Amino acid sequence: MRALPAGLVLVMACAGSPPPPVPVVGTDADLSALDGRWEGEYWSTGTGRNGSIIFEVKADSQAAAGDVVMVPRGSSRPLHRAHEGRDADVTIPASQVLTIRFVRVAGGQVSGELEPYHEPDCDCNLFTRFVGRLTGDRIEGTYVTSGGGSRDGATGEWRVVRR
Repeated sequence: MRALPAGLVLVMACAGSPPPPVPVVGTDADLSALDGRWEGEYWSTGTGRNGSIIFEVKADSQAAAGDVVMVPRGSSRPLHRAHEGRDADVTIPASQVLTIRFVRVAGGQVSGELEPYHEPDCDCNLFTRFVGRLTGDRIEGTYVTSGGGSRDGATGEWRVVRR
């Protein structure tokens, strides 16, 4: 197995230092199969959440990056990354992407997780894990959210295609 250090993750309308590198783990053959820019969407009929997914793996340059925009049903603002030690003086940007924290690929199965993000309904931080099946230029899978509040145990689906 080989781990790839990640490139910078895109952050829209957010000042500050970029998140730490995102490890991508797999054999050379598995990483080559994941090489490219992937774009798609996720959705949950149970929560009404949906959004876009973009991530990129460059096996030859050993760089990877990924982000997710998650917009709750009835909201005009996307969810934002969790901020440890957050208090009333912290200003949250109007638009912010969520960061993919870790990705593993083995035998056509892709799995990973998002950095924790803030859930306004319960004023708590949630975690999302995902798994999918890589078939040619398409990955389709499911995800589950945990951490408390009304979204604990929520599930959904996602899909991306190589561009």
